[in-house]
Amino acid sequence: MNEEEMRALFLLAGFEISSVYELANEYWPVCEEYSETRRKSPWWLVKTEYGLIKLGWRKRVIEIVWEDTPYRAGKSKLWDGRDIDILTEHEVTKGETYVHAWGYARAVEYLGTLHLRLRQVTHVPDDEKKSPPTKLI
Repeated sequence: MNEEEMRALFLLAGFEISSVYELANEYWPVCEEYSETRRKSPWWLVKTEYGLIKLGWRKRVIEIVWEDTPYRAGKSKLWDGRDIDILTEHEVTKGETYVHAWGYARAVEYLGTLHLRLRQVTHVPDDEKKSPPTKLI
């Protein structure tokens, strides 16, 4: 995936990108046999308003990793303690901080849902921000 394709995924998902870093492909082994494949398919580290998100092609899937953000699939809570839904119900390789997307369409879908989950986990309503806890005597 080139930089233009990567930026399009994040734009379609609603993220604000402040900077991007090209990384060596983290799937294919470092050897002469795969040097051209690795060169043509870099991974990306993307700095967003919520933290760093890494993505890149494995053999047939795009790996999306958000371990440097506040959202944890299946564990994160809303400001009031209610559960936040997991990222996807699809039967794909996934965990608290990563998911494998089968193609660009699924990558946009998962990034869009990730954007929503990050908004949910970081949102505190204005009325909750203004009112300090009351102290009982």
